[in-house]
Amino acid sequence: KKILEELYINEGLSTWKIEKEYGYGRSTVHRKLKDYGLKTRTLAEANNKFKKSDFGGDALEKAYLIGFRIGDLWVHKTNIKSETIFVNCHTTCDDQVLLMKKLFSRYGKVSITFNDRSRSFSVNCYLNKTFSFLLPKIDSIDKWILHKKSYMASFVAGYIDAEGSFSVHQNRGRFKIDSYDKTILYQTNEWLLQNKIRSKLRLIYKKGELCPGSTVLFRKDLWRLNINEANSLLEFIKIFKPLIKHKKRLQDLIKCEKNVAFRKSRKTIK
Repeated sequence: KKILEELYINEGLSTWKIEKEYGYGRSTVHRKLKDYGLKTRTLAEANNKFKKSDFGGDALEKAYLIGFRIGDLWVHKTNIKSETIFVNCHTTCDDQVLLMKKLFSRYGKVSITFNDRSRSFSVNCYLNKTFSFLLPKIDSIDKWILHKKSYMASFVAGYIDAEGSFSVHQNRGRFKIDSYDKTILYQTNEWLLQNKIRSKLRLIYKKGELCPGSTVLFRKDLWRLNINEANSLLEFIKIFKPLIKHKKRLQDLIKCEKNVAFRKSRKTIK
């Protein structure tokens, strides 16, 4: 018992390690742990390969992560009893890879693989069960987020980092999100209008229509939320500039901001 307390409990050695280094068979170790009433580790705890930390963020970080998850992440448990939350994304963008590492590496293992054929990255994150709040993917924003401006702004920032884009087109700064998440875009549009930001929401492609330039059909109705009016875009940027974490997204936001400021200085807009 003293040997098991020292090796298994205090030093945290696995039964595999005890068998290899000390010659005690794994079946014997398991049986003796049970006989002595010593607590055995769960599968997740035993997997020392992926050490995990509890989610330690506040409600603002949680709201951001939920927005980012709904926009771009695949999240699941490997099986019903698993204590590991598996978070994955596929991307061709280096900045998306860096953002994933920034968001999750302090909480668990982040592995990155590159596919030469598709020229894309697969990012896998292994988190513990305190990240269960990322499992649901529903087309709706939780009430606790909707009812507080700072939480809603963080959620939308996460969603923008996943799905949004800032651009300067025809010498005009613009913002848009194209998404199948009609309800989330509707709730976001209503929130923006309440905050005196003139945004528009419209259906751009119907389910079953052909994607431009390909033979693929849209699997759902595709909706677009956009902001083109200069003063509304500036107000939008004022809210989200401190919250955007995606490097490329922030660079494009700043280009839009400079574009509107220049047009104002030239008095081409009021």
